Amino acid sequence: MRIMVTAHSIAPSSGGLRVGILGICEGLAGRGHQVTLITTDADGRETLDIPLGVPTDHHGVQIYYYPVQLSVLGSGLSIPLARALKLHVQQSDVVLIHSLYQFMSTTAAHYCRRHNVPYILRPHGTLDPFLVYRRRWLLKWSYIKIFEERNFHHAALVQYSSGMEEAMTGRFVKSQSNGLVIPEGIDLKDFATLPLRGAFRAKYPEMDGKSLVLFLGRFHQKKGLELLVGAFARVAKRCPSAHLVLIGSGDRSYVERITQMVGDSGLAHRSTITGQLDEADKLAALADADLFVLPSFGENFGIAVVEAMACGLPVLVSDKVGIWRDVAKSEAGIVTHCDSNEISDAIETLVDDPGLRTTLGRNGRRLVETEFNMDRMAERMEIEYLKLCVSA
Repeated sequence: MRIMVTAHSIAPSSGGLRVGILGICEGLAGRGHQVTLITTDADGRETLDIPLGVPTDHHGVQIYYYPVQLSVLGSGLSIPLARALKLHVQQSDVVLIHSLYQFMSTTAAHYCRRHNVPYILRPHGTLDPFLVYRRRWLLKWSYIKIFEERNFHHAALVQYSSGMEEAMTGRFVKSQSNGLVIPEGIDLKDFATLPLRGAFRAKYPEMDGKSLVLFLGRFHQKKGLELLVGAFARVAKRCPSAHLVLIGSGDRSYVERITQMVGDSGLAHRSTITGQLDEADKLAALADADLFVLPSFGENFGIAVVEAMACGLPVLVSDKVGIWRDVAKSEAGIVTHCDSNEISDAIETLVDDPGLRTTLGRNGRRLVETEFNMDRMAERMEIEYLKLCVSA
């Protein structure tokens, strides 16, 4: 198949979004399909230093970057991008459109309908009520009514990362009979050989001899960072060995807000905020951590949780993370409500019980191997996409 994938941005700063999109593309390319990824040079408020309009090979995936000529409310408008979408749609057998509310996604869906090319919508959590109602909800609701309802109606499939995401989407878009749940997957080869334990700690002397409680992801209100900092302030009083590690980047004002909260909570010497790390250092951090925490208010899947489990880490997640039921059923971690007291109690339980951490971590690794690996994800997508090509 000739598969075109669209995504507004795959900048390193996008965190799990980049991992998920590239994982899909690499998985399909690995099964012998011709995969083209169309994206932009957007990197938050900055732009990537990358060749524009020419193919860049990434593990068998042809990636084309196009300039954002005008940014309006987070959507990148671009004439070169529109021209490229029109051309590549006509050369594709099927198109996977990632995310909503974007010039990219709306334009791609338009050209798919015009040229009778089946397309799959992947909302990727953009219809999470926490996000819809938090900012510019009236504008989002208008966009849904004017554009997205039509895009959903004509989509050959709507692909969700979890059953939770499918349920959330139904609150804003009329029930679809073409919904498909395919969990995301990671390339297990990337986690087959982990860095030697201690390599990450060696860069941060304050971590020596400590039990590392790790958050790794985009700094955003929905991630529950305020909950985590508040919970850890209580943990710090009772667990002298615990040390909080926050890895990631985000809007500067929000990063500063979390940094200030850490200081005001008296955690300056009990925590480390590293900023964005490259892949090698991120893997070293996962290898050195003792447990992983993601207390999100909304998460359509949780690719960072999967990466942590692949490294044998026990995970602590809220019941708003898309795969929390899988974590609970497989006994790969602890699930809490978005409650600071529950989170602090769970952290203490894990910090104080190395045996429990080992058992949960082993179960999590097994869960990833069986359910959340790239090959399994790509195989399921291949089967469903081939059906669309036959019926088109």
